[in-house]
Amino acid sequence: MVDSVVTGLFVPLSLLYLSASSGASLVRVGTLLSLAGLVSLPLPLWVGGLVDRLGPRPVVLVAQLLQAAGFLGYLMVRDSGGILLAATVASLGQRAFWSSAFTLVSNLSDRDPGGHSRERWFGIIGSLRAAGYGVGAITAGIALSVKSGPVYRGTIGACACLLLVAALLLERGVPRTATLPVRAGREEPGGRGYRALWADRPYLALVGLNTAFALCNVMLSIAFPPFVDRRLPEVTWAVGPLLALNTVVQAVLQTPVVRLIRPLPRHRSLCLAGLLWAAWAGLTAGPLWLPRALWVPCLTVAVLCYSAAQLVHSPVSNALSADAAPDGIRGRYIAVFQYSFAIATVVAPLLFSLLLGMSSAAPWVTLAALALATVPGMLALAPRLPHAALTTGAAGRSAA
Repeated sequence: MVDSVVTGLFVPLSLLYLSASSGASLVRVGTLLSLAGLVSLPLPLWVGGLVDRLGPRPVVLVAQLLQAAGFLGYLMVRDSGGILLAATVASLGQRAFWSSAFTLVSNLSDRDPGGHSRERWFGIIGSLRAAGYGVGAITAGIALSVKSGPVYRGTIGACACLLLVAALLLERGVPRTATLPVRAGREEPGGRGYRALWADRPYLALVGLNTAFALCNVMLSIAFPPFVDRRLPEVTWAVGPLLALNTVVQAVLQTPVVRLIRPLPRHRSLCLAGLLWAAWAGLTAGPLWLPRALWVPCLTVAVLCYSAAQLVHSPVSNALSADAAPDGIRGRYIAVFQYSFAIATVVAPLLFSLLLGMSSAAPWVTLAALALATVPGMLALAPRLPHAALTTGAAGRSAA
């Protein structure tokens, strides 16, 4: 939750603060941040191996400290080189965090008896993340309204302190033995490591399918605001409240939704998420052909469909990725699974820009088609995945 508060705080302020503190243009700052993200992109392949050897707890701890160091660096930047260095350190920490945190949660949930316990754990985490991001974004909005350099610097400093607090919570509150897999100590098959993963075609197909889900997932924040601003300018005022609606729904309804979908096999839950995201895309384009009086109601229903898809997809996909992984190399598997989100984040802005240049409806027609395609894709893939990972929520599978 603390990590999500930091994300909500920093993202809205990042371009303005770094541009003001260094004198660089917004375009240059954005380019440097993107470059730092690209530098960190290969890191999960190494982090996954570390998680399998050392356990996820020390890796998550170092990741939080790296992010804190990056934010402290942001306080000292005076030129483009300083931005790139601080952003690279922070990006490495963030990439390491996402490549290890889900293994940490998976290993803790191993000790929770009963089927679908992982969904419950990931549901709680998702709810806390949404609440944390909302708190951070609201605070960032207040800081932006003040338009004060010292306030911006204080906010960035607060981010560094919060990350240190998160590291302290992990160090003092989570015993290392509690985060090791239940069947820890068994060596990976033949020492193959990533070779076993690259040969696991069904899991790689799952990563590919999840990239399509992830692309739908990131489009609300990346594509929705500029689409409304450029094509529906009369209701630009509704963007903020609708994004806030999504945050509230995520924070409040995640746990009830997890309970609701428990009877469904995981692949059918993901098919449901695909249908809901297709409905979201279609309804988002709806105002292009509707009278103005129906624009806001249509967009509201669209965002609710998006929220429902996210509520289903997030806990189920993370639980499925963990249970479809062999016991001894779960860290590698989950680290590679997180690439689906990284790829979607990189691809989404360019894809949206190109499609919007073609026509106003093109981005949403494409997303709807992509979301619908996940349904037959998931149904075809399911028989090739471990049966226990699709149904009972068994904690992992044999690496043999």
